[in-house]
Amino acid sequence: MVMGFILPVNMIFINKNLHQSATMAGFALMVYSGLMMVGNYLGGILFDKLSRKWTLQIGYIIAVISLIGMTFHHVWPSYFFMLSMLGFGMGISYTAINAYTAFVAEQTIGDSRVLFNNMYLAANLGIAVGSTSVGFIFEWSIFFTFFIPVIFFLLCLLIVFFKSATLDATNEEAEKTHEFTVSDEGVDPKVATGEKRYRLNLIILSLGVFIMWMGYTQWDSNMSLYMVNNGFSKKEYSMVFTVNAASLLLIQPVMNRIASKLFKLLKNQILVGIIIMGLSFLLLPNAKVYWMFIVSMLILTVGESMVFPTIPALLNKMSTTKNRGSLQSLYTIMGSLGRAVGPYVGSIIVMILSFGDLFYGITAAMILVALSLKGVKELEK
Repeated sequence: MVMGFILPVNMIFINKNLHQSATMAGFALMVYSGLMMVGNYLGGILFDKLSRKWTLQIGYIIAVISLIGMTFHHVWPSYFFMLSMLGFGMGISYTAINAYTAFVAEQTIGDSRVLFNNMYLAANLGIAVGSTSVGFIFEWSIFFTFFIPVIFFLLCLLIVFFKSATLDATNEEAEKTHEFTVSDEGVDPKVATGEKRYRLNLIILSLGVFIMWMGYTQWDSNMSLYMVNNGFSKKEYSMVFTVNAASLLLIQPVMNRIASKLFKLLKNQILVGIIIMGLSFLLLPNAKVYWMFIVSMLILTVGESMVFPTIPALLNKMSTTKNRGSLQSLYTIMGSLGRAVGPYVGSIIVMILSFGDLFYGITAAMILVALSLKGVKELEK
């Protein structure tokens, strides 16, 4: 919900309220994304080496302090500094949440994909509610636009403070309640896979996440210009994301059941999902009527429901208790990098070539990345 609150209004707030140029606003958001990546990386190390609970708490504390500053001090360049620190804090906490999910999934009875799917669904629901609400709240009060996220993060701090013992429960501690099953840490996936092949697995997955987010983020950036140029309103553009969020609530549970039965190996589910995502962009070069954009988004939603929650699950299969946080940080870092450079690269392609070439290029890149997943060696466990 905080992500949904903060991201949609920053560009407008910096440009219109703080009277900075659009270029400066774009630069500020790029630095925000850059420091989020640093936070992603540091969060993984702290989670593995220091403390699971305190990694999450540190991220939330930094975010709360930054948001309090943004709430009461609307002055440039102080706002720029606080926004950057917010990205850093959220990067730490985001990786810690993913790593905690992997930690619990490793010990949970049944298919761990269910837990990752539920987390992904919760995240998208939060972003949908936040981004829908902030449009009204921003017009009503700038103060509450930033202060409501402070309340949310304070609630997160309280949850972790009082429930960290539950989150940190080990197999041995929880066996008595039959909540978990003992996981086998006797086999190191790196050793079982082979060091070179293991490294190749990580390279392929990292590249895949980067390419997917570069393509996906075109909907958040250059697509607005494309739709406006084709005679559609900003309201019609924003409605596409409402369709995405609403349809995901229906598609995600269905795809979760279907995929768990069809695909024994997670890499095959990811492969098919990426191809579906890529093919969704083929409708856009010749999209002249509104329903074509809606259908494109629905196809993309089917693909993302198969891919985005499954990659962390696959990384979890490749990890041990010693590197679980670090591998989850790899996913968040490459996702942040794709979101940071995607809009800029897309705009350059459009400027030099055309929107059609951009969409065809995304499809080709995603299909190539999907096929490269055949080279990933996944352990059957």
